[in-house]
Amino acid sequence: MEENKKSNNKLIIIVLAVLLLGALAYTFYTSTEHKKLTNAIEGEKLEIEQNLDSMIVKYEDAIAQKTSMSNELIIERDRIIALRDSVKNLSAANYSMLRRYKGEISKLEASNKKLFLLNESLTNQNQLLTSNLDSANVVITKQIAKNDTLTIQNLTLAEKVAIGSELKVSTAKVIAMKERNNWKLVETSRSSNTDALRINLTIAKNEIAEQGDHQVYIQILDSNGTIVAPKGEFRLYDNTQVSYSDLSMVNYLNEAIDLISLVEVNRDIMKKGVYTVNIYIDNKFVGATKIALK
Repeated sequence: MEENKKSNNKLIIIVLAVLLLGALAYTFYTSTEHKKLTNAIEGEKLEIEQNLDSMIVKYEDAIAQKTSMSNELIIERDRIIALRDSVKNLSAANYSMLRRYKGEISKLEASNKKLFLLNESLTNQNQLLTSNLDSANVVITKQIAKNDTLTIQNLTLAEKVAIGSELKVSTAKVIAMKERNNWKLVETSRSSNTDALRINLTIAKNEIAEQGDHQVYIQILDSNGTIVAPKGEFRLYDNTQVSYSDLSMVNYLNEAIDLISLVEVNRDIMKKGVYTVNIYIDNKFVGATKIALK
């Protein structure tokens, strides 16, 4: 009787051991299969993400073409970005949602194909328009360059005409004069006897100069650069203020014309040295002459 109990106990232990080993084997098998399935789902998830990233790149390239469809393409790109982010955040256990996303991607690929074909057509049209515009711009640029050349030539010609039309002094001479008791003026070379300075000048012939009245200014400077017998001031073409000793008005008719300017001075303030006479017509310097007084 005792021996039967021991035999039954051994049998039970053996059966339990076999069941335990079977359970362990089944658990190991189940874990292995689950891991394989999880890896497969993760691989499929990664493939979906890569496909979506590839789509996003294509949309970015299409948007960069800047066609009339750019806004529509931007909306579609943003939708794909949102879908990709959802897939990234999806757990491997949610296989049904993953399959749903995969089906949605198939629809997107078909829609993308139509959008890209239409965008490519618009891009080709833009390139053709750009090419035509470039050709037109080349023609316009050449015409502008030609006009600029003509403008420069006209300006150059105008400058030459302006320079050529300026009045010039061909000769100029200054003579110191003293007054005798009979009020006659005679030439002198001494500063202490000088009562006046007479400037003889000739305005040269110029057939293209403007006819009419012209102002001739005489400026006399002593050896220190001080104005002698100042009468007033005028402005040069560059807005410089200039003092003058005498002003004459001449009626110029395109022929040479002689002019005499007599500037009275105070012999008591006349010093020895070189005196400079500058001549201006209208608002430009045209010549100068000098005299040395003892």
